[in-house]
Amino acid sequence: MTAQRIQLRQLTLLAILTALSVVLRIAKLVPIPNVQPVSDILMIVTLELGVGFGIALAALTMFLSNIVLGFGIWTIPQILAYIGCVLTIAFLAKIFPLKKHLTLQIIVAVLIGFEYGFLVSLGMSIYGGVAAFVAYWLSGILFDFYHAAGNFAFYLVLYKPLTMALEKYEKRLL
Repeated sequence: MTAQRIQLRQLTLLAILTALSVVLRIAKLVPIPNVQPVSDILMIVTLELGVGFGIALAALTMFLSNIVLGFGIWTIPQILAYIGCVLTIAFLAKIFPLKKHLTLQIIVAVLIGFEYGFLVSLGMSIYGGVAAFVAYWLSGILFDFYHAAGNFAFYLVLYKPLTMALEKYEKRLL
């Protein structure tokens, strides 16, 4: 397979995964705030396809979904927070056998729900300093719990089918 054809397939996969993530972020499968499977998709994609793919998917998902949901001072912190989560996943995968243990993956998926909220709040400190960070973070802790619980549930549902599909995709590239 030529390099150009491989790049085209990677770009197509990125577009499909971005569309899936954007729709699932906007659709609100569960009527609870912050409960959507984007974090889980980013984690599985990062573990299977690498940190570069995860970062591209995170940035595209947040940018494109905010076209519908609305842009604001939170958009850049949201993008950077998901990129931070992808970097955390990649780092943990380097030091632990994360890809081989579903239990570890679920623990990380839950923790990423809290990390995302923390990083978005940290990003808000740009606009209002430490006081804005503390206020934003404290007022969002309940939503971070929702996010973490949603990550737990969605990871159990998405892990096997998405991992199998991405492994099949990788085998076709080789």
